[in-house]
Amino acid sequence: MTNLLKKFLFLLLIFFQSCAYEDKKEALKEGLDLSKTPWLLALDDNPDYSKPEYPVKGWSEVEIPSNIREIDPSHRGSFWLRKNFEINPSAINTNLSLNLGKVYEKDEVYLNGKLIGINGKRPDDIEQSEYAYNRIRNYPIPANVLVSGNNTIAIRITSNFHNYAGIIAGENGISTLSGASEFVFYEALIDAVFLSAFLFIGIFFFINYVKMPEMKEYLSFSLFIIIFSGYDFCRNEFRFLISNKFLIFKFFEYVFLYNIPFAYILFFQRFFHAKEIPRQRLYFIFNLLFPILFLIIRDPSLWSIITSIWIYHVPIILIYTGYLTYEKIKEKNYDAYLYGIALLYFFYGVVKEVLLEKGLLHGDSSIDSALLFYVFMITLLLRFRFLKLKLDLQKRFDQLTEIDRLREKLFEYMNLIILTPIESTLQLIRAIKADSKIYSSEQMQIIEKHNKEIDHSLDDILELSRLEVKPDSPLKDTVNFVDFIKSIIPDGEITYTIKVDPNFQINNTLDLVNSLMIRIIDFTGFKNFTSKDLILTSDLKDHLHFRFMFYNKEHRNTIQLFRQLNDKRIKDLQTVQWAIIKEILRLLEGKLEMGLINKKYLRVDLELKALPLELPESTVELETPSKPFNINIKDSFETLKFKLQNIKLPKWKK
Repeated sequence: MTNLLKKFLFLLLIFFQSCAYEDKKEALKEGLDLSKTPWLLALDDNPDYSKPEYPVKGWSEVEIPSNIREIDPSHRGSFWLRKNFEINPSAINTNLSLNLGKVYEKDEVYLNGKLIGINGKRPDDIEQSEYAYNRIRNYPIPANVLVSGNNTIAIRITSNFHNYAGIIAGENGISTLSGASEFVFYEALIDAVFLSAFLFIGIFFFINYVKMPEMKEYLSFSLFIIIFSGYDFCRNEFRFLISNKFLIFKFFEYVFLYNIPFAYILFFQRFFHAKEIPRQRLYFIFNLLFPILFLIIRDPSLWSIITSIWIYHVPIILIYTGYLTYEKIKEKNYDAYLYGIALLYFFYGVVKEVLLEKGLLHGDSSIDSALLFYVFMITLLLRFRFLKLKLDLQKRFDQLTEIDRLREKLFEYMNLIILTPIESTLQLIRAIKADSKIYSSEQMQIIEKHNKEIDHSLDDILELSRLEVKPDSPLKDTVNFVDFIKSIIPDGEITYTIKVDPNFQINNTLDLVNSLMIRIIDFTGFKNFTSKDLILTSDLKDHLHFRFMFYNKEHRNTIQLFRQLNDKRIKDLQTVQWAIIKEILRLLEGKLEMGLINKKYLRVDLELKALPLELPESTVELETPSKPFNINIKDSFETLKFKLQNIKLPKWKK
């Protein structure tokens, strides 16, 4: 309960922080939005462009945010962006901020000719970072810089990157300074919450792998999530609370990024037990060479070029895993269904992130939410797999326990039942070996008799032991009872009468029913009985009754057998055979009743469940006895009652 509460509170925190982030974002847009109208672009460098009075005739219009490299790929060096806007500063009683979004690579921002920021810092900040590309620019607007009416923003941007230049992404406008700061804070906070969730899950599965080393997918999944968490942290604004070394974090960002695909492939293969790609380890070494190259050549523009080319193969990896997932779905692998859903959304998030990074798409990143959904789904699958493994282990443990119980029963019954004939046989064999003169055919017959008894005893002991450890009966079948019972009762062994409607059906384990009937008829205790009769009938509960009546001229034998069968102790082979009958009846969910009638007849009633009976339209003909059968008054009354219930009276017309 505590773990569930923690998870609920954590998800609740993500939800409320997301709501707060959206509120800050909307508040940022409520200011003066500078992206609604085009900006002016000059692809040359002139310090006078910062002056408001400088004419902008011939400048081209451009939408912001956008990648200037997409507009003119051949341009290198600095360029200028300008925009005029109107505002009444006297109507505003709070500090304002100029928000420009993410910039590649360096920028100098002028407002009405006054320099208000360089590379994301104030002009007087001597600790400004040499590199600050792809970071949000929020510049506090100094007092008395804004004028009533027309104002001019001029931005000088210099980028050594071959693939990025300009204001690439993000919101650009004028808002309150507190609103802009809170927006940046909440954006970093949301990323940090996602990062914490990923890191927690990664560490959780790593700890579980330490406890269960056989779960290789736990290790690969934890490595994949932890590596992605490191990559996410190196892009979060909170990283500068640790250190202001921008390039160090950027380097480690690439180190993590170049290891994510391999970790993902490794997890996928461990999860689905798929074969490795040929020369897969060379792919890992190949990716590792890039961070080593970056460590030697510390040029962020080169890093960006290599990464922009390298990243094109990432969707190919997702397509490869998607294809294998589809193949697993075709194989009816149920894990693949959920994995496929998670992979689709993750693929969407990755492709969108690539397009956003390249400036080909504008909007909010979905990579964190896509990965969170992916991680959540995989976590569910892995936990379900763990539960399945746990259930399999429990099943295996139960099987071993059953085997132990079976072995104990076997040894117990073997010691009780067959120990005496074995010892008698051994003593006789030793005596013959000691003195061959006493050897005779009678002694050999005694040995053969003992061997047969041992064989029969072993079969029955094994069967009883197996039935006793069996928790329930196997698969049940439904058949017509009358046809079934005729086929299993051996001819000439017993006199029987069927007082069951021909349409009556039985729903039970037919093999056990067959075994029950045969074992009752062949039971050694009934061999000396001169009369064996059986009535098969049903009661008001739609239960079947096998009512046996056994008669022996020696009444004492009948009474003695009745007492033996009511004794639950296992004494000899006969009690083993009767215990087998009771165990079969237990598995059939039946009942056993026994009684003595006039101390002459032994009555055995076996009750089994059946299906409800639907009476036929015509009168039912009763099965004639296969042999003469003496029916007592009670049985005759039941027969008459059954006939009367099935008689259809004529309908009288008015």
